[in-house]
Amino acid sequence: MTRPHGILRAGFPHLTTLGMRRVTNFPTDISFGEDEKLYILMRSEGVATIRIWSVNDMEELTDELEGFSTYGTEDGQFIWPVNILTGPNGDLFVSDEYTNRITRLDNEGNFISKFGEQGSGTGQFDGPTGIAFDPSGNLVVADSKNHRIQRYTIDGEYLQSFGHYGNEEGQLNLPWGIEVDENDDVYVADWGNNRVHVFTSDGNLKNTFGSTGSGDAEFQRPTGISVDSHGDIYVADWGNNRVLQFNKDGDQVWSFRGDATLSKVARNYMLTNAVPNRLRESGRLEDERYIRRPRSVRVDEKFRLFIPDYESYRVQVYQKDFIELDETQFAAPLRNPTLEVT
Repeated sequence: MTRPHGILRAGFPHLTTLGMRRVTNFPTDISFGEDEKLYILMRSEGVATIRIWSVNDMEELTDELEGFSTYGTEDGQFIWPVNILTGPNGDLFVSDEYTNRITRLDNEGNFISKFGEQGSGTGQFDGPTGIAFDPSGNLVVADSKNHRIQRYTIDGEYLQSFGHYGNEEGQLNLPWGIEVDENDDVYVADWGNNRVHVFTSDGNLKNTFGSTGSGDAEFQRPTGISVDSHGDIYVADWGNNRVLQFNKDGDQVWSFRGDATLSKVARNYMLTNAVPNRLRESGRLEDERYIRRPRSVRVDEKFRLFIPDYESYRVQVYQKDFIELDETQFAAPLRNPTLEVT
């Protein structure tokens, strides 16, 4: 998909809230399936599973919750899963930083294959975290504790790696999130250095932005990262309990701190439970809307932004509101930028 010449940013309103405690506990990442289906990866101490959910939420809580995978080290099990991706053929790929492997499942949770082992050599991992597909369908992996990025075929054949430990330009310190755009540029959330890098496919640095802090364009342990087809970049700022949006040049344009409402399934649950209603009435409800410790962020083809709200057991969804502009509607760069128009 070709990027537009420019965009008119009309807003980014909150669209909906999905899930609730007990059914989407500690969501760490999501991937997209057919017919508005979501695969929600959940992890906490002693628990690792995948919940099948819908963008339309659920009318009421039942005992027939869909999902698969369990905690453990056997094939198809996970200990500390980080990212989940839906592949071109609908299979699911999950990174696990504890078992140092990438697991492939079909969309019903049946084990297909795995690759990876602990180490620092070619084709080995030490805490793999973020995973992304490149335009050729290869898997690009953030090999966090080895401070490098690796690329594999979909079947686990090693292709390439780049990156070294450090805090100098282009160096990495525990990279976490990763994304690859349609040009095969690689975006890395550099967790230990509180910044984002953009590399070419062969590892040459194109851009770096971000620094340590809680202000604009600052991070406290950035985790997940996603890029939409406009080139906008979204970064889960874990330590600051927010997601930041940047344009293709790395300039911050928006921030998301949380606007959650009760989801459909949560509302119907509350209607049949008097005690939670009383407890909710006695609390500070404003605080209930905020994002808590996001570990990832995802954007779909409809420009809906999905934020797994990790410590609030839900997913917050926003809808990008924009108009794509052609060259007659978008001026060349200004020498003295200003929002004032005469």
